[in-house]
Order: sequence, then structure tokens, then C-alpha cells
Amino acid sequence: MNYLVSKKYLRGAAIPCAEFMDLNDAKLFIEKKLEVDARISVKVDYFISRSNEIIATFEADKILASRTQEDSGAGKGSSASFRPTPFNTAPRPPGTPQKWIKEDDEEKDENRD
Repeated sequence: MNYLVSKKYLRGAAIPCAEFMDLNDAKLFIEKKLEVDARISVKVDYFISRSNEIIATFEADKILASRTQEDSGAGKGSSASFRPTPFNTAPRPPGTPQKWIKEDDEEKDENRD
């Protein structure tokens, strides 16, 4: 039994692109092709047929939508949170000392006298 894999762009007829002896091989081929098509932003629908009878269809829109939902749910547990530092990390112009305002030291010196 030969399984014929065809692809169809948004505007155009179905084009045969591969033929397989095993249905699982055909499905793996289509999954890899859909990943490549998603990277280059091409929407292609794939069909698996045997003796002019369509067995399975793989539509790019439905598969991409389901994968984005899975991806968004997977990252919920490992999100980074904002933790401010107690240290002053503001950028300073070069040549200025780190603490150029001496508030407490001057007040302590005046109180001692």
C-alpha cells in the first residue's frame, strides 16, 4: 500500500510531493514539513491519500494554533520574577565618587563639637 502525500498552498491545486509505504512515515514527514513551513511563514495544507481516497488532512492553521496553546501552557511554571536589588545600580558619569553626598557624616561631626 502506497501512501501519497500532497501539499496545497492557499491558492492552487494539490501537488504530490512524496510517497511512502508506511502511514507513520508519512505523518512524520508532514510534521517536519509543517515545522519548516512555520519557520518561513508559509501556510501549506498537507493530505495523505491512498488510491485517490484522502485518509488524513493536516491544515497549517489548526496545527499552529494548537501548538501555540501548548507552548503557552508549558512555560507557566518556569517564569522569571522581578527581584529588585537593594544596591544602587544607577549609571554614574565617569570620574564621580560612589558616594558624593555625605549627609550623616557631616551631621555627626557637628553634633560632636
